[in-house]
Amino acid sequence: MEPIQQNPSSPHPFIAILSHAKGKKAIPRVFRHIDDQQRLTILTILVIHLDILDVIRLAYPHPDEPQLPRAVRDEVELFSQAVIPTLLAYIGDAPLNIISGLVGLVLDRVNVQAIIRTKIGVAMLTMLVSRAFLVKQQSSAQVSDEDWSQWTQLYNRLFDLAEPVLPYIFTTDNVNTSNDFEIWQFLATMGVSASPEQQQRLVLGVKDRVMATVEISKQLPQDMAARKLGEVNLFMRAIGLDVELLG
Repeated sequence: MEPIQQNPSSPHPFIAILSHAKGKKAIPRVFRHIDDQQRLTILTILVIHLDILDVIRLAYPHPDEPQLPRAVRDEVELFSQAVIPTLLAYIGDAPLNIISGLVGLVLDRVNVQAIIRTKIGVAMLTMLVSRAFLVKQQSSAQVSDEDWSQWTQLYNRLFDLAEPVLPYIFTTDNVNTSNDFEIWQFLATMGVSASPEQQQRLVLGVKDRVMATVEISKQLPQDMAARKLGEVNLFMRAIGLDVELLG
């Protein structure tokens, strides 16, 4: 595989392959035939090129066109179905030092405030942060105080980068037609790892969206309202609250 360059003038060949549907579809098959070190290499290449992946680079929301072009939506959906589960299977067993290394690369090499506004960017960050949280819950995990300290510093950096753009990460201003499940899931993942002070800041960052969802749900059919409120509650319950408390 081509080496990773610090400041590449053109996309890595692997990233170029992933810009095609066949490349995305091949990832599950490729992962079955390579070892963990090779899987980590592929994941590292993906992580440091996140903001030039077609499913992120072409998927930024535009105020004049809240819905992405059909071709882009199809590629995002394919990546979600073929690539994300494959990566999740590897990350789900990764030790904390691997997760810290990957998150560190994201923070150092990628525009976090940009990728967080895309479905795939949010999915990647959710995978990494949630794995670190699960490791913390596992009493059998052998993690040194130094490793935990490093992770906490990385999480705090990620939080500080994400916080200013929290009001803008939702798919559209129209709560009624938005599809924000992955965003509420990401916020829940950040919430369970946050300090009480950070949890308050998260609430402040998305309070307008929470209240707008509660209000619009009163006008929706029962099943749609339950789905909308259930998504918000992914986040609210992660930080010890409940949307029902808001009336």
